[in-house]
Amino acid sequence: MFNKSIAYRLSLFISIAVIVVFLAFISANFLFNRKLLRENTEIKAIGLNYEINSLVNRNIISTKEVAQNIAGQIIYYSQNNDADILLTEVMKKYELLNAIHVQIDSAISLPDNNYYIFRNNGRFLFEKGGTPIYNCQQAKNIIENLQDRTIASWTDAYRCREKENVVVSFTAPIMHQANGGELLPVGIVVCELSLTELNESLNQLKIGEKGYAFLINRKGDYITHPVEEWILKQNIYSLPSKVLDIEKFNVAEFLTNGEAGSTIGYPEFLNYEKHWVYFSPVNEKEWFLIIVIPYRELFTGLYNITFQMALFALLGIITIFFIIYFITKKLIKPLSIVTSRLNELKSDSDDSVSTLNEVKQVSDTLEYLKAWFEQYRISREQEELKSLRHKQDLVQASEIQQSLIKTTFPAFPERKEIDLYAIYKPAGVVSGDLFDYIFIDDDNLLLTIGDVSGAGIPAAIFMSVAQTIIKNNAVCKRAKNIVRKSNVELCTSNRHMYFLTLFLGVLNVKTGVLNFCNAAHYYPLILKQGGKVTELKLSHGLPLGLYPNKDYKDAKVIFDPGDIIVLYTDGVTEVNNAQGKQFGTERLKEGLKKMAGLSPEEIVKELNNQLETFQGVEQQHDDICLLVIKYMP
Repeated sequence: MFNKSIAYRLSLFISIAVIVVFLAFISANFLFNRKLLRENTEIKAIGLNYEINSLVNRNIISTKEVAQNIAGQIIYYSQNNDADILLTEVMKKYELLNAIHVQIDSAISLPDNNYYIFRNNGRFLFEKGGTPIYNCQQAKNIIENLQDRTIASWTDAYRCREKENVVVSFTAPIMHQANGGELLPVGIVVCELSLTELNESLNQLKIGEKGYAFLINRKGDYITHPVEEWILKQNIYSLPSKVLDIEKFNVAEFLTNGEAGSTIGYPEFLNYEKHWVYFSPVNEKEWFLIIVIPYRELFTGLYNITFQMALFALLGIITIFFIIYFITKKLIKPLSIVTSRLNELKSDSDDSVSTLNEVKQVSDTLEYLKAWFEQYRISREQEELKSLRHKQDLVQASEIQQSLIKTTFPAFPERKEIDLYAIYKPAGVVSGDLFDYIFIDDDNLLLTIGDVSGAGIPAAIFMSVAQTIIKNNAVCKRAKNIVRKSNVELCTSNRHMYFLTLFLGVLNVKTGVLNFCNAAHYYPLILKQGGKVTELKLSHGLPLGLYPNKDYKDAKVIFDPGDIIVLYTDGVTEVNNAQGKQFGTERLKEGLKKMAGLSPEEIVKELNNQLETFQGVEQQHDDICLLVIKYMP
């Protein structure tokens, strides 16, 4: 940072000071607002608690009043055979009631002493008789085991297995005036409140995005919950420590004292996310309402405001930075120009500016320029020497390669049965193409043309090695054997994985039979005396130099007197013109058709003229090698 300009450092220091002030302000504002928001959230939770309490208590009070009203009127309605009307109308009016049981002592003379009505899919099932009627075994156990039937009370919540419903019942005694005027208990009314319906009502309440509320009883059992499988099976005492920290929140004290409060929990229902939990008693402290709200929802507004403040602060800091930088830069512009230009001189060096003293910077820069120029002079001399040696190596390599290329024609002036001519044009100083022709014996002429992968001196060396190996193996006389042995030898000394496409033929000048093997090279063309051009479309194996155990095949073709075979490399057909089009095999064939009757030399020179005309001003991109042989027995 101390190597930066004065304008930059001054702007940076002021910006850092502003950042510190802004951060202190934003942090203080965040902590203050967080405290207010937490207090406000608790107030909202209390209000929400009142709303939910009102919903719960409304159903609780309604259930109690219904039970007590039925207890006061059931004997009268029973005497008039209208008990079913009374109970049906009550069930219609109070939808959260699941069932009503009425049991009257047999000492009271009535048409029927026991009544039962049950809600089932929107319909009411009413029964009456002389003995108690129950809708399920659990209800029977609860009612029969009531400790005191003379007082009104709530039962524990229970699940009716037969009806798959969770209910809690309120019992009210039926009082009847005896002959002496004394009120005596003569029966009981049991109103079942559907906790399943109450649970659905609680679940429909909107408490933030993911908040929810549920009820537990004084024993800690869940009597409502969004996860219905937990009802009457989950207990707050059995919650693991990662859900509720028992050391910070005393569950027993909370349930015993019946007071409202809040704590922090991590409900399994919401993947153990941090939640704010508010609890308060309901139903005369028999039940407890628990409201659970995700912690992040409480402070979403605060986080958004804080983020906006931080964003505006960042924009302000950036603006202040550039304003101060601009003003300071204007004031010290002359000095900045000098120092920046000095630093530009040393920008490519590994040395950094170690002082802010402008005079020292000038002195260091001059010393640097002196050392740099001396180093440049030495490096330049070394590069020129290397370049000269490289050019000399290329020239010598080219001379050596050219000495291996046959350029004397006619090639066999003493042999009248054969005439041939060739042209060899490297694209660079050295080439990777090869061609050769030698008489193996008095009757058999070896013909080869090939193209080495790669370019430069390594490819040229590989070409020379391949040419020598092929000559050494020519004693085999059979084309496929020469190629196979040559391939084995090339593979054993081919560390850089060069390869050679090769056409090799052995022509018997007496019989006109050409025994040939084509190792992935371009197909040769045969020009008949009448001007017909055909291709030897046979391939007998992969290029040489890749797989030492690869076997090769060969084939034979018989030449008629006057037939001409044209061998070429890809540099011939891939010559490009100014439009980017290639010369191509078809254009080569069409040109040959017009050359019937010409000598090999005339054909080669005419084809070369056509290539140069087609190429125009475009540069040659690949080596050109063309070998033409005419059979004249």
